Amino acid sequence: MKKILVTAGGTATAWHICSVAQKYYKDEISIIVTDINDPDSVPSVVLAEKVIQVPYSDDLNYVDVIDNVIKEEQIDCIIPLIPQEAFLFHPESNVIISNNIFTTIPPIKTVEILADKKKLYSFLLEEKIPTPRIYEVEDVDDEKTYIVKPRLGFGSIGVDVLKGSELRNGCKDFDSFVIQEYCRSDDYDEVTVEVFNSIDRIQMFARRREEVKSGVCTKMQPVSIEPFKKYVDDIVKSIECPIALNVQFLRDRDEWKLFDFNLRLPAGTALSTAIGFQLTRALLAEIIGKPVKDEYFKVDKSVKHVLRTYQEIAVR
Repeated sequence: MKKILVTAGGTATAWHICSVAQKYYKDEISIIVTDINDPDSVPSVVLAEKVIQVPYSDDLNYVDVIDNVIKEEQIDCIIPLIPQEAFLFHPESNVIISNNIFTTIPPIKTVEILADKKKLYSFLLEEKIPTPRIYEVEDVDDEKTYIVKPRLGFGSIGVDVLKGSELRNGCKDFDSFVIQEYCRSDDYDEVTVEVFNSIDRIQMFARRREEVKSGVCTKMQPVSIEPFKKYVDDIVKSIECPIALNVQFLRDRDEWKLFDFNLRLPAGTALSTAIGFQLTRALLAEIIGKPVKDEYFKVDKSVKHVLRTYQEIAVR
């Protein structure tokens, strides 16, 4: 039996991973979950073999704590769900090498280019992939509106919409933030493309984010992959990407622009699973060396929308 460590255990993504593992790989996968909260307040405690409380990911002891968990629990693979963990648990990191385990994070070269929004911008320009322009603070127009976001941020945490005049008079550290073009369209459109990227196949699914709460999609509508497929293909072919990833596009007037890139399972992946694109199931199969079947990506075309609701969990 493979032991898989999943971080950020209190998230909907961790719950989804545990649910899929329990449903399809109960006799082949054991999930250990870490979280900053007490185990009894983490929903996945009812599905995982164990939930272990750990410090915040920016704590100086965090890496050592995770290293101890890997050793004590005899972990075979780690699925990091916190974006900053890409810099901690990539294949060349001491934790991964010393424990000889598999990580779903790609090589550090990829992490450094795609996780940092400023470097991602430069990469996309080189690849001739449309993306919102990034400005230096001295180039902003006082009367125009801009998006200001952390270079290494995720979700909507730390994101502001500011006029140039407000931006200049603020106290942002522009070494750690980026100033991004404010994109507009008559009908606001934002699309997430989920990608399964293995040696023998690339599968993609595109969903329109109809409702977003705290940066997480809660209502989605399936859309055609065609406007995005070539861009994703070009990226995956030009740089070593993880098995599971997601790419986000924003429509600016009549042009789709790539504005974010996540080197992990998307927070809304359960929405896509509900329509038939089973990215998590395929990822877990790949990890344990089982065949990834075509049926894992068979989308039910009769589904018009997928809505996220809440589930009550009784912990004993």
